[in-house]
Amino acid sequence: MKAYTFSMEKVLEWREGIEKNVMEKFAVFQNELNQEKLTLANLIKEYNMVKEKSLDCKKINELRQLQLYKADLEDRIEIQHQIIERKTKELEEVRQELITAQKDRKIMEKLKEKDYLNFQESLKAEEQKFIDEMAVLKFKKLEN
Repeated sequence: MKAYTFSMEKVLEWREGIEKNVMEKFAVFQNELNQEKLTLANLIKEYNMVKEKSLDCKKINELRQLQLYKADLEDRIEIQHQIIERKTKELEEVRQELITAQKDRKIMEKLKEKDYLNFQESLKAEEQKFIDEMAVLKFKKLEN
């Protein structure tokens, strides 16, 4: 009896490898985005603390320093929003790449399933042919 081998097994393995690499890339991009969001949350928290502190400030020099620091934090928050927007777009591009890689792998797996079913059908046909030949030979032997 023949053992089943998929003629395009290397292509399937290659596509699985691509999918794995893209999944890893997606995870890295997602972690980077989460880090940037955490940085933004920390900046906003710091901004709110400085804002509250400036309300209680009584000295003009200290108030001026707090206002300058608050303005700097506002700039950094705006830059962080831009970074997050860019990272989100990059993550979406990698997500689309991952979807494509998964589709490609699934196509190959479906092809392998169909090929395996065809292999099983051909085995059944060969087996049936063998059984028919044996029945004919047995019938001829009984006639003689």
